[in-house]
Amino acid sequence: SSGINAEYGKNFVNNAESQNWYAEQEDSLGELQLQVDLFSPPGQEHHDLTVKVVSASRLNWNTTKMFKPFVEVNLIGPGTSGVKRRFTTGSKTKTYSPLFNESFHLKIMKPNEPNDYELQFSVKDWCFVKTDQLVGVAVMPLRCLIETGSIQDRLALGRCVYLTKENMSIVIILSQRVHDEVAQEFVKLKKLERTEII
Repeated sequence: SSGINAEYGKNFVNNAESQNWYAEQEDSLGELQLQVDLFSPPGQEHHDLTVKVVSASRLNWNTTKMFKPFVEVNLIGPGTSGVKRRFTTGSKTKTYSPLFNESFHLKIMKPNEPNDYELQFSVKDWCFVKTDQLVGVAVMPLRCLIETGSIQDRLALGRCVYLTKENMSIVIILSQRVHDEVAQEFVKLKKLERTEII
């Protein structure tokens, strides 16, 4: 089936904390401050998710050109092929602790449940000619919102997402779905890795 099926999505989300292993075990590459709110309107066919990227701080990045950090937000989970799942903030200039204060509105279509989803945040250096460079990445499982419906959090950034052996197998399986846009996008996100040496 097209996209990320429930089994694969749930497996990744259930291991979401382990995906941040590099940020916890190595020197932090910076921090993101976020606010995420979840609302399930009765009678509607979707759950509403508001993601506010407040700021980043102490970004660890060496460059000879002008540093233009921005944040990419990706919604990951089952049944996302028909919804907008990627959002980006504007870029800031010459600052290693940028203030964004940008909010994005996402939808999770029922009968899918929010605890089967995660958000992946990628801080990047905007490049006009070349590919944007990854500064650091962090993952937030939406199940941490289920009880309160709202969370303010600081996430440490790692050089890449840590994949368990089982999750690496899922990435390999999905990478073979060459004509599946959502699966290929998922694989690309999970294989993102910072190339700049600290």
